Amino acid sequence: MGRTTKRFRDFSVQTKLTVLAATAITLAVSVACVIFVVLDVRRISASKATQLTAIAETLSTNSTAAVAFGQQDAAEELLAAIKGRHTIDIACILDADGSVFAIYRRFGDQADFHPQSVTLGAHYGDDGFLNVAVPIIDDGDRLGTLILRETTADLGQARTTRILAAAVVLAISIIIGVFASSHLQDSVTAPILRLASTAQKISQSEDCAIRVHHDSDDEIGVLYRQFNGMLDRVQSREKAVIQASERLQELNQALEQRVAERTSELEQSNAALQNQIEAKDLATKQLQNTHAQLLEVSRRAGMADIANGVLHNIGNVLNSLNISANLIDERLRNVKLANLEKAVELLLQNEDDLAEFLLRSDQGKILPRYLGKLSDSMRDDQRSILNEIESLASNVEHIKDIVRAQQSHAGAFGVMEQLQPAALFEDAIHFVHDSFSKHNVEIVRDYGQVPAIEIEKSKAIQIIVNLIKNAKESVLEHDSDLKRVTLRLEQSGDEVCFQVSDSGTGIAPDRITTIFSNGFTTKKDGHGFGLHASATAAVELGGRLSVHSEGIGQGATFTLLLPVSIRTRHKALAG
Repeated sequence: MGRTTKRFRDFSVQTKLTVLAATAITLAVSVACVIFVVLDVRRISASKATQLTAIAETLSTNSTAAVAFGQQDAAEELLAAIKGRHTIDIACILDADGSVFAIYRRFGDQADFHPQSVTLGAHYGDDGFLNVAVPIIDDGDRLGTLILRETTADLGQARTTRILAAAVVLAISIIIGVFASSHLQDSVTAPILRLASTAQKISQSEDCAIRVHHDSDDEIGVLYRQFNGMLDRVQSREKAVIQASERLQELNQALEQRVAERTSELEQSNAALQNQIEAKDLATKQLQNTHAQLLEVSRRAGMADIANGVLHNIGNVLNSLNISANLIDERLRNVKLANLEKAVELLLQNEDDLAEFLLRSDQGKILPRYLGKLSDSMRDDQRSILNEIESLASNVEHIKDIVRAQQSHAGAFGVMEQLQPAALFEDAIHFVHDSFSKHNVEIVRDYGQVPAIEIEKSKAIQIIVNLIKNAKESVLEHDSDLKRVTLRLEQSGDEVCFQVSDSGTGIAPDRITTIFSNGFTTKKDGHGFGLHASATAAVELGGRLSVHSEGIGQGATFTLLLPVSIRTRHKALAG
């Protein structure tokens, strides 16, 4: 059995289909023929019994008078009338006592026949005879019983004739079925072989643009469409990966160029700052010149702080870019092309008996569902890669925004602009946000309804950034779980009030009056001109800078008052 199964498994799909068709036809026609022969033989047997019963009933009616009057000769003569029916061997009449009254034998005495054992009705015996017994009744009285015994040899001949006819029909059906299946099986095997051939071409050439075409809506048609859909998704994913890689290279080049340009600008700015410091040391005897130089150094120091914040932010975004690039690389390396190749290899290995493989083997039955799941998995990989690409693009745009904000502040000195006070606070927060997040310092916004102001944006931003940074450093120096900086906006007459409050170390009462003096500092590495320069810049903007603190450990609040309009600013400067 095992060798036969293995040999059958090695046959071609066409041969297997032919054998299967012939087997199915043979079984179907054989069952039909058996049923036909059985039913027809039963029909003939029933008809034979009905006919013999009718003859017996006729003889019973005709023999009533002979039995009633005891006319045995008349009864035997009546029974002899059936000798024209050659299949009847014995006809017998029993009287009311069950004794033989008259009998007819075609072949002489038959010792094995006992008429008294025959019951009423038609019965086929095991000895090959049909026995029929009917009562002889006259006016409701039973006078006796008439019995007929008929041979069933003709039934055997009828059965043999019909079996031969069924065998001929079976042979003709097998021949016709095999002939028809050999011409129709191409519609099943050809699409499967074409699919396997196409999969082999794709595997060898790695060309996902190849497609298979099939117009039917059967299972093979569904498999064709799923296979083509899977190829479409693989091709789309490859294109997306190539485009993303090219876009990433372009963004990396642009980013490297921008970073190089910004680094060059920072180096030039640091060089200029160093020159200013050296010039300050040489010009100590000229107080007015020293004061002017000190203001310039303060402005550039603020720019350097902002630039450091920009570089810190860019560094964080670059880390995100690197993570996204690594994720894309990992997704690309984990794409399940190997699983697809295994599925194709499995189809090719079973190319000669693909129908048997798909319909009967455990692997073949789950292969279409496996291909569908593999398609879903590759679609998930594609979606994940696209998400990471979108994250890359978003991070690059973030870097552009940071660079644009820094450039706008770096080149805006001396230019008056109409600005919203809340926007000034938010721009300042933008430069120090990462530092606050790193040290878990909370920023609380309490913005009231205030009008727009005409202001020199760069100076205002430097003042606010300096105040927020000082508040953060004060909070970090204070040994407390509450790390909070609060920003408030209020209107006070023709002025807008900018307040920066912290929960830090606070300021001693004796230092409130000297905190804005040039060179005064409480920091170990402080230069002592940040608050002084901020206060001076506030005056140049037509405003003023003040501070309030309840004492050491109670925090501090710095208040910057700036005029709403240029006219108010001129009045303040003139006063």
